[in-house]
Amino acid sequence: MPYLRAVMWIWMVLCSALVQQVLAADQVSNVGMLSLSTSGEYVVPVAVWYPTSAAQTEWQAGPYLIHATRGAPLPPGLHPLVIISHGSGGGEFGHADLAEALARHGYIVAAPRHLGDSHDQPQGRGTDQQIIGRPWQAVATLDAVLTDPRLGPAIDARRIGMAGFSAGGYTTMVMAGAKPDMSLIVAYCSAHADDHELCDPSAEKKTVVTRPDRALPVDKRVRAAVAMAPFSVMFDAKGVADVTIPLRIYKASDDQVLRNRWNTDHLLSLLPASVERGEVAGGHYVFLAPCSETLKAAAPAICNDAAGIDRSALHARLNAEIVDFFDRKLPPQP
Repeated sequence: MPYLRAVMWIWMVLCSALVQQVLAADQVSNVGMLSLSTSGEYVVPVAVWYPTSAAQTEWQAGPYLIHATRGAPLPPGLHPLVIISHGSGGGEFGHADLAEALARHGYIVAAPRHLGDSHDQPQGRGTDQQIIGRPWQAVATLDAVLTDPRLGPAIDARRIGMAGFSAGGYTTMVMAGAKPDMSLIVAYCSAHADDHELCDPSAEKKTVVTRPDRALPVDKRVRAAVAMAPFSVMFDAKGVADVTIPLRIYKASDDQVLRNRWNTDHLLSLLPASVERGEVAGGHYVFLAPCSETLKAAAPAICNDAAGIDRSALHARLNAEIVDFFDRKLPPQP
């Protein structure tokens, strides 16, 4: 009997611990927020969301309504980190709803505003500042967050993920280990002169090299990644051969900006069948956070969806899927 009681006691302790782990995994927090800048060659602003027990506040960042308390305290313990890379001409708040969803589920989320490819500084588009500079800015963001005295001690450096949209999807793939072939964009535009989104009809599309000595970074810290409508024409089988981390790739069903056949579908054809795949209804910009009325008036092309598409409802599902992906692929380490 003493032996049986001991076994039962141990079983109860184990069950209690398991329940506590499940409850902790399902716990939803409020959201805190702070800002920082990277250092070195690539100085960019970074918005950081994180879980907090502080009371929730709302405030405006330009046309974006942010649901996060600025300067709120971080909870104890270690948290996974996700970097979010915006699309060409975007900014750090373009995926604020995804950042908030991740933060509510225990993630620290850092979103840089990419130098030379943002809404306020687009001068690097079509140059190596965009194609090569973006991944270096992602590396600089990782460095800045991990060394920040407020954030660094709260991050589990073994649980780092990345998510990106469009050019940010390209950036994410590079951080996952992919290597673009710059000649492929020239070949693509020679064969698809009607693609005015990617190919300038007045000139041969090519990447202007401003720094011949600049090479792509090789960074192994990202352990899982999500790419939404990724710019992919510059990847081939050789270029993705070194991508081994877990991936989830999304496409928009009616993407007229980055045509699926030559971008998302093309990329998926190069990757193993084990890569997770998702599809949402709508055009390219449906991956952006639902727009305020102010933003709809200022930028209808990125805000207005086809009839029957509810971007808010779509994002509720999309964000939940992305949180679930990172929960599964970046589990707590013993």
